[in-house]
Amino acid sequence: MLGFRAWVILIWVASVPLLVTSFEAKAEIVDDSGSWLGIFARGDIQQDSCCSRFKWWFDGHARFFEDTDGFGQSIIRPGIGYAINQRLAVWAGYGWIHSSPETIPNFDEHRIWQQITWSSPMAKGSLGLRSRLEQRFLETGSDMGWRFRQLVSYRQPIACSSRLTWVAWDELFIHLNDTNYGAEGGFDQNRLFLGCGINHDPSNRWRVEIGYLNQYVNRFGRDDTRNHIIAFNFYRSP
Repeated sequence: MLGFRAWVILIWVASVPLLVTSFEAKAEIVDDSGSWLGIFARGDIQQDSCCSRFKWWFDGHARFFEDTDGFGQSIIRPGIGYAINQRLAVWAGYGWIHSSPETIPNFDEHRIWQQITWSSPMAKGSLGLRSRLEQRFLETGSDMGWRFRQLVSYRQPIACSSRLTWVAWDELFIHLNDTNYGAEGGFDQNRLFLGCGINHDPSNRWRVEIGYLNQYVNRFGRDDTRNHIIAFNFYRSP
């Protein structure tokens, strides 16, 4: 009988392509290319004390697209968390996002976010889940937007090398309400990443993951966008 983790993977793999395909069928698609750089770090706020369960979080991003003639978006996102156990943690934080769209002036966005992360070893690799809720405030409107994001990731060491890992993850974005800055409740976007993780020194906390990211974005009132991205992500493990 399939276990809980296997069912999670099976349901996700089956449902996401069907959802994205339904949007592709209804809309024209504009293809673009780009490169994204990201850094993800987390660790203990204080080790070997009563506060050892409290964690810090930081991720930062620089994103570039062809159609924006270079810079597209930057993100700074700090947070704090609490480890319920070795596998499960809850988090909350703030995000500042600066965007440079193709057709409208640059604008800033402020986000409050909460999330739950869960990870577990499997027979040959590790499975991770991240469920995030965002409250979004954009300069282009006065409404607060609610958005839910669900990420499923899987990593498996490559047998021929102790330094290399296969990496695959998918993240689904859902708008939970309509806003006056243009969001409509329902499917927002999907991101699918396939690549390889490299850890130059197995004893080092830092690793880099390099690969292809396919971003499908549901554009309300205009053609949808499919971005083909080379992604470089740097991770610091706890």
